[in-house]
Amino acid sequence: MNHKLNKEIQILVNRYKYGDFNEVLHKCSNLLKKNPKNDFLWNLTGLCFQRIGDHNKAIISFQNAIESNKKNISAKNNLGISYKAIKEYVKAEKIFKELLLENQNYINAIVNIGNLKKDTYYFDEAISFYQKALEIEKNLPELHLNISNILQVKNEMDKAKEHLFEALKLKSDFSKADQNLSMLLSYKNEDNDNHLLSMIDKLENTQLDENNKILLHFGLGKAFEDKKDYKKSFEHLELGNDLKKNRIMSKINFYRQKSEDIKRYFSKINFDNIHKHFDDGKKIFILGLPRSGTTLLEKIISSHPKVGSVSEIGFLYDNINKNIFVDKKINENKINEFINSNLRSEYNNFLNQFNIKKEFILDKTLTNFWYIGFIKIFFPNSKIIHSYRNPKDNCLSIFKNLFPDTAGEKWLYDQNEMGEYYLIYHDLMKFWNKIFPNQIYNSEYEDLINNKELKIKDLIQFCELEWNEKCLNHHENTNPIKTLSINQANKPIYKSSINSFQFYEDKLSDVYKILEKLN
Repeated sequence: MNHKLNKEIQILVNRYKYGDFNEVLHKCSNLLKKNPKNDFLWNLTGLCFQRIGDHNKAIISFQNAIESNKKNISAKNNLGISYKAIKEYVKAEKIFKELLLENQNYINAIVNIGNLKKDTYYFDEAISFYQKALEIEKNLPELHLNISNILQVKNEMDKAKEHLFEALKLKSDFSKADQNLSMLLSYKNEDNDNHLLSMIDKLENTQLDENNKILLHFGLGKAFEDKKDYKKSFEHLELGNDLKKNRIMSKINFYRQKSEDIKRYFSKINFDNIHKHFDDGKKIFILGLPRSGTTLLEKIISSHPKVGSVSEIGFLYDNINKNIFVDKKINENKINEFINSNLRSEYNNFLNQFNIKKEFILDKTLTNFWYIGFIKIFFPNSKIIHSYRNPKDNCLSIFKNLFPDTAGEKWLYDQNEMGEYYLIYHDLMKFWNKIFPNQIYNSEYEDLINNKELKIKDLIQFCELEWNEKCLNHHENTNPIKTLSINQANKPIYKSSINSFQFYEDKLSDVYKILEKLN
């Protein structure tokens, strides 16, 4: 590599570190025209595409890097990461295993195959890979976080907490561990005051970036709510939400148009004349808004011996999105082509990658509420369960929670957008219930809480499953589920979350004013 090129590449690496991904892509493109076999530039290009979420272009870039230099281990590892990101798990695992055949102690591949196993529910295997990585390099706090997440899914909460504390020992400013811990600890117990005070101290005395401030504000919001100090709780929640929403572009107009386009299309369809795909009736879809009671339903139904849950896999929603839009607008010609595709087989093949071997599969991708019409075409005999609750409680619960970065949705953190999104969702669900009368089970969270046995039996009957007492004792269910609400779902049904909006009514006036339009 000549001196001038080396200098230019170093400048690009620094710009990459500062997050100037589009600028780096532009410069790399120009340099690659002159140096088409430079594997470092191809790898850097792929990394930029990864960071802006375009994994298909990232894959092409990494493949070019490997073609230019078969020994570029970094590019191979990055290729596996991008395959995993687009849920091509078989291809990703093959790459990571090949890397480990070359070097059994290559820590990046060990960690990445652990992440893959975690995503596909091979939890014991995932933990063993993480532990192997920790034997090679002890100072990896992120792995303790990953192990903790798996232990939470397995309902081993005490061990999960231990790993989070261990992560904080290794890296005291690891705010992700603090925020996770805040969801597991009860600050009603004064023994946990030390952790609360440590979060305050970090926020006040540490040079933190925005990400870490967001994590600590949400952690403290939860801690002060436990202590019934709703004023301080809201102060932190508002700060966390404000920081978060300012980093995300609004999509509310897109969603408004999307809803109108979907309703227009499906209003014209005669479902009696449309080709229905063969369906064994062994799929259960739970959908609705976040924090509406969907996890409780998932825990109840997956307690049945014949049911396994893949939680929020997003496969159908993502695939439908890919196939019905042209330039961010729904295209009816694309839909007409798509409904004759083999999505059902693709979905079943995708499910085969997961360590869930039950007769009935439960998919709790919440955003599937957008596409109930497509579910009825491809899976006409499936069971669709819609969870909803008091809109004020629902929006408050969303406001109190920090969602995975992959969500990338401004409405989760902005009161006005939250209210508008709720109206869009509510209107679309009214439409689906009109189009498919008596075919969607609408489960009201408050009704389920107040009439537990009656409603659970009704739910199991709707799924056409024989009754099993384990569904009543769902909190004893050790079947893994992956969700934000995992800690609550692993407890017996409780009523404390009903009408919790009253503690924050004056604070969330913007969203509550919009919700008045529901009346």
